[in-house]
Amino acid sequence: MKITSAFIALAALIGAGVDAQANCQSNVVRKEIRSLSPTEWNRVTSVVRNMSNSGWLGWFAHIHNQYFGVIHGNEFFFPWHRRFIRDFESIAQSVDRGFVLPYWDELRDFANPAASEVMSAKFVGTNGQGDGCVRDGNQAGTTLNYPSNHCLRRRYNAGNRINAWYSPEFIQSVLSRSTRMSQLRPGIEFSLHGAIHLAMGGDMLENYSPNDFVFWIHHANIDRIWSVWQTMNPNQNFWSMDGVDNNGRPMGYGTLLPHYNEPVINSMRMGVNGMCFFYDNGGSITNKRRSLLERRGNTKKCIPRLPANLPPMPPIVDGVFNNVDILPVPADTYVQVTIAQKLPPVVLDKWFPTFTGGAAPNVTANAPSAPYAAVAIPNAPYVPDTVPSPPSYSNIPPPYSYSTVPINAGYSTVSDSSIYGSSSTSGYSTVPNNGGYSTVPGSSSSGSYNTVSDSSVSGSSSSGSNSYSTSAEDGSYSASDSDSDDMTSDEQEGEYSTSGSSSGIYTGSPLPSDTISSLYNSSAAPSSSSSSVYSEEYHAFDPVDDAAPQGPADKGLKYPMPNPFPMTAHFIKMHNYPIDQIHKEYLIAREFVKDMNAAGYQSPFAKGATA
Repeated sequence: MKITSAFIALAALIGAGVDAQANCQSNVVRKEIRSLSPTEWNRVTSVVRNMSNSGWLGWFAHIHNQYFGVIHGNEFFFPWHRRFIRDFESIAQSVDRGFVLPYWDELRDFANPAASEVMSAKFVGTNGQGDGCVRDGNQAGTTLNYPSNHCLRRRYNAGNRINAWYSPEFIQSVLSRSTRMSQLRPGIEFSLHGAIHLAMGGDMLENYSPNDFVFWIHHANIDRIWSVWQTMNPNQNFWSMDGVDNNGRPMGYGTLLPHYNEPVINSMRMGVNGMCFFYDNGGSITNKRRSLLERRGNTKKCIPRLPANLPPMPPIVDGVFNNVDILPVPADTYVQVTIAQKLPPVVLDKWFPTFTGGAAPNVTANAPSAPYAAVAIPNAPYVPDTVPSPPSYSNIPPPYSYSTVPINAGYSTVSDSSIYGSSSTSGYSTVPNNGGYSTVPGSSSSGSYNTVSDSSVSGSSSSGSNSYSTSAEDGSYSASDSDSDDMTSDEQEGEYSTSGSSSGIYTGSPLPSDTISSLYNSSAAPSSSSSSVYSEEYHAFDPVDDAAPQGPADKGLKYPMPNPFPMTAHFIKMHNYPIDQIHKEYLIAREFVKDMNAAGYQSPFAKGATA
């Protein structure tokens, strides 16, 4: 069935959402998935199954695939995905007005992710079986229809386990060290964001990752982390939008989001412009100076405190939580207290500059100029006790008869002008049809999705974004190039070695510089457009440095902090990420772990990590 005029009209209505800069009539509050009541989770499950059966889940996978090369690796990353997941939530609310997208606080599960209650039959299901198919959880037994009919697939990155990913302390360090968007974005995208996709494997390791509901709760958490950073130092962070787009053009408040043709600034503040949601962070700890200061040496340190009137914390044994599933606050909130209490000033100065008197460089973003000046910075997070009614504009009957944006059937190719909407007068971007998504979700037709090559979307020559495919039914994965996630280090050229990459044990030395370490084998290194030979040594725990015997064992740590696992060649190539920067960010992460362990810091979330 071709897209009808009624389809387009309804699409325009829901795409318009609310008037520019208008407050939402009501806002939903996104909760951590484990804090949902059984009734709330059953509602989520019912809506997701409905959207899968009616074709909406495939539609969103299709959109993500179409713009894959445009929305990663640049400053579109945060605002585009915020708009995208709000789009999903709005469509879900047309199915059930009570639907609210939960988020997954993955940081509390960092040491042993596969043991998380979230990755169980109770919530999103476990690992794929022999054929890769997930047979439990909220999507068990469903048939996904993009890019062809198949089961939901997962393949954990360590057999039936998942290697440790990034700790809440490291993410808190990224937030503390980032003074502008162009620092925050790679710090999060190249760490926690990529790690969850790589850990899950299967559909999550493809351009059409929105097939897996894990995508939505993961990106809700990534969006929540952005909102936390925005309010940490609102005068500096809230309106920060520097950096460049996928073509290297400077980003600004009026830069149009691909596919939505809306200015970036419309997605920067929750509670207005259709961003009708907030996050229940269990309260908020800020980095503003407190009345109580503690002196260690000559350093004044802010002492964060947890919000009052919280439910009881789970018990701590040997410095770690026995059960992180019942934590009443996000992990990144909780560790602000342990970081401030347990780390010496020299470590705080290096990794958490906003926790000490030696604050990070003050790079203040310019306030939005007219016509955006009327958009005020919120005074405090909105955390109501009950979930209010969903936005009124989401209840547009009938469900499934409209798309989120109009489709111009005349577009067979995509140019930058069609993406950014410079030639459009309707206020909405056009989605390349080229055979396109030719059926309306929910129609009786089986439909088909024909993708446009990433080069036509992004204007680049990258072959990474659409070169990976799955066979229709057998669960096997193939790549058009010779690289593979399963290659060993010996099979990959140009290997990085990070052994011995210490910059000292919390000596106040600078972080790894922008000049790549000599440990990087530049003679064999590929260009960023051909990263299939990238590899990175991975050890969950580095050996104790003989020159610095104050290692984890000497500090009495029962549960030392593990290293996060690195990206793979496949993942870097499909995103066309710059490998020099990926390598630098990974060196920083390993140096962070080494300094935490050497300082004798016990992460309360480190239980369960294995070598």
